[in-house]
Amino acid sequence: GWIFVAGIVLFSGSLYTLALTGVGTLGAITPIGGLLFLIGWLCLAAFALA
Repeated sequence: GWIFVAGIVLFSGSLYTLALTGVGTLGAITPIGGLLFLIGWLCLAAFALA
């Protein structure tokens, strides 16, 4: 569960902050959040199949 939360916070949070403030360095965090969100889905699938 925490991987989903971390992924959503990093992905969506960095996009919102980037859109509202225009700070371009936050764009580097977005793929990390997407990766964590993807890992969360993979863990959920692995748990469901086990």
